[in-house]
Amino acid sequence: MNSSQLINIVDVIRHSFCHLDPRLINHGERVSYILMKMLTDTSYYTKQEKQDIFMLGLLHDIGAYREDEIDSMLSFDMDDPMAHSVFGYLLFQNFSPLPEYADVILYHHHCNAQYYPVPVSNYHRDIARLIYLADRIDIFCVLNDAQELNSFLDTDNYAVFSDSNIRWFRNADEKYHILEHIRTGEYREELTEYIRSQITLSEPQVHDYLMMFIFSVDFRNEYTALHTSYAVHLSEQFADTLHLSSISGRTVQLAAILHNIGKISLSAHVTNVNDYDRYLKELYQNSTLDVTRKILKDAVDPQIIKIIDESFLLLEYWSEDRTVTFTPAPAAEIVALSYLISNILTHSADFTYHAKLFVFLKKKYQSCHMDDAILLALEKYFQQIMEKTFSSCSSVYRSYHHMMDEKHFLNNILLHYNSKYQ
Repeated sequence: MNSSQLINIVDVIRHSFCHLDPRLINHGERVSYILMKMLTDTSYYTKQEKQDIFMLGLLHDIGAYREDEIDSMLSFDMDDPMAHSVFGYLLFQNFSPLPEYADVILYHHHCNAQYYPVPVSNYHRDIARLIYLADRIDIFCVLNDAQELNSFLDTDNYAVFSDSNIRWFRNADEKYHILEHIRTGEYREELTEYIRSQITLSEPQVHDYLMMFIFSVDFRNEYTALHTSYAVHLSEQFADTLHLSSISGRTVQLAAILHNIGKISLSAHVTNVNDYDRYLKELYQNSTLDVTRKILKDAVDPQIIKIIDESFLLLEYWSEDRTVTFTPAPAAEIVALSYLISNILTHSADFTYHAKLFVFLKKKYQSCHMDDAILLALEKYFQQIMEKTFSSCSSVYRSYHHMMDEKHFLNNILLHYNSKYQ
């Protein structure tokens, strides 16, 4: 199997957003659909630019996670700061394969703003306006009768919508019945066909989109920022040390990244270790695993879901010191071992005790009467693995703090600037 066939990243993102907040179900994909149909007949944008704008539409609200941020997004208050656009901008800038479009995300609610210390070209501002138009059309039709949309678009309060863009949408709607297909759900089939036939992503791009999406949830507090990062880097180091094939290594990597994607359904208000302990317990409940399965169904290779299922089961056995009654696939054992260590390190990232940690792992295997062949194969290289993981995750940790500092800085500007629209 070609590794590019292991995951449909667009469908993973689409499915994930359905579990973020009931009010946002399918919002991102509807916005990307509106943009897709508007761009169908234009030659102003290239095929690649159309793909990029489609992805921007799908991910334009990636910075929204907390309930108050989602409340803000659903608001039509022109003075609302829309802080989620700042976090989305930082995610795009630091992790996405489209960092050059990060300013589009920053300006997609405040399309006419001039006050950010982030320059935006007219070209990108025009894209931001298109995304904002599609966003407001969808939100308006969700909250109101679609028959009232025309009067909404014509009101002076929304002068941010240019007459040309409104005409563009109306012409596309008349030709392609955009709103009618959204109302009936027919748009999903068109969207699926477009993704299958038109969206072309390289393996590094898939990885970057996936990590950006994971970090949109993880980069909310200091305790969760490193949780997935530790596990992913450890699983990669374990796979390399055990000389897994490139396809097997890619499968392990994806299983490790996607292992806890169901956490998007959880509220992560974590301010101390006790909060983090409660968060982990909720994270590993069956309900979270069920969400993970729903997100990944038909979007990743079934083998990845099987690895995640087995790794969750292993973690359950280990947490209860129960005898392991099945033989896990090596990939599942690697992922479970990576998350077991990650859970420990997130509480105390003191890598000087790696030898003590390995002793703990050996005792865990013994108490669960589990074959320790894989663990012993890692013993010789364990110190080196931990040092490499520490180095990689220290970089992620610095990125987290840099992003939080810049987020605070930009939000302060947004909060204190009184004349946002000039």
